[in-house]
Amino acid sequence: MSTLSPDLVLKSLFQDIRPRLDQLPAESFARASGFLKRSPRKIPIPALLAALVALGSETVLSLERVAKVIGLAANVPYSTQAFHERLSSRIEGFLTRVAAALLQHRAGPAGQRGWLSSFPRVLLQDSTCEPLPEHLARPFPGSKNQRRRQRGTLKLQFITDLLGGSVLHWALSGFTRNDQAASVDILQIAQAGDLVLRDLGFFSLKVFRSLDLFGAYFLSRCKQGLNFYDPETGQKLDLIRHLKAHPRWDGWVLVGEDKVRLRLVVEPVSEAVANERRRKARLNRDQRLHPGKESLFLMGWNMFLTNVKADVWPPKALFWVYRLRWRIEIIFKSWKSHLRFIEFNKRNDLMVRLSVLTKLLYCMLVAKCSDTLESLCGRQQHVSLLRVARVVGHCACLFAAAVLQLTPAQWMAHQVRQHIFYEQRSDRKNFYELIKFVDSGLA
Repeated sequence: MSTLSPDLVLKSLFQDIRPRLDQLPAESFARASGFLKRSPRKIPIPALLAALVALGSETVLSLERVAKVIGLAANVPYSTQAFHERLSSRIEGFLTRVAAALLQHRAGPAGQRGWLSSFPRVLLQDSTCEPLPEHLARPFPGSKNQRRRQRGTLKLQFITDLLGGSVLHWALSGFTRNDQAASVDILQIAQAGDLVLRDLGFFSLKVFRSLDLFGAYFLSRCKQGLNFYDPETGQKLDLIRHLKAHPRWDGWVLVGEDKVRLRLVVEPVSEAVANERRRKARLNRDQRLHPGKESLFLMGWNMFLTNVKADVWPPKALFWVYRLRWRIEIIFKSWKSHLRFIEFNKRNDLMVRLSVLTKLLYCMLVAKCSDTLESLCGRQQHVSLLRVARVVGHCACLFAAAVLQLTPAQWMAHQVRQHIFYEQRSDRKNFYELIKFVDSGLA
């Protein structure tokens, strides 16, 4: 069987984005979110949406830039003032609905076997932060410095399906809504049979109990300092004493003061890994995390908590399944290192939201393209998301042109006609006006 050419596949995927956007009930999404309150008289919502998706590949947006591209997509003149009057915080709900529909679940390979075969979806939840100027500290509050001045920080909470490549949830907030507060978000997303992977920042026994009650599954590293109890007698277990005599543990225990029934799996790590963990722990400048003797001892083991039974996962499976959580870190790195996610307009609250949401759509479409390339072209060599993101980042103008259904030459012509000239200003002279004025000798 001949292998498909990846460049032609990627070109086809780019060209397919606009038809997929046009098939969405974009006007219904806009009305449901409150972004659209009356029938559009000039700019159709699908044209506005196509322009916003195309602009996700660009750096710092301005209202003028957005308005010009919306006008190009709709093939009518569109002013900056008109777009400014339409723009509101409700655009977040509109684009969230678009993302959920555009990046919906893709069925996995038929006859899937192995340690993931029992789960229709594998949900990854994590967050990422970006610093903002101080004037944005009210809508996006961050930490305070030594002078008690509050910084601005954007925090993005994100949930995706590892198997389907779909976006299930995103939310923008300040840094003060930490991962513990966002831990409950998964309860609105997870369904019976799903597997949830999260890091220790989201660790919550109450959430684990809720997930277990409605039939979802989870896997988490074990938080230090927890007490474990025998599920039959209720007596406190001496885990350290057990591990000194027997280097492994796999069994059901009651965890914490709420005594949540979970499966605890403890597997030893190599001496080199254990010593490296201890070295880093001793060097931690945060005295609150200064490790005690028991903590240092337990760094010689991988400790996991789950509600997945042993006949589904043997002890060794937990380590390998949990490694899949690292995928979300790769996703974030692709955004920030190659797709210029962190280069956005930070002038005000609305422009931050607009810029970040359009970039999220762009970044997730690139991730979707990467998954499709792997399924179609990854027979001999596997596709790297980071490398796909780097290539697309270098050729971002081709993405925008494809979404707007323009040739690269037409896209460049638009850029030149609309964006290379100075604005007409009565209060100042541009360089060439100043040269002419000075050369004339008039004062």
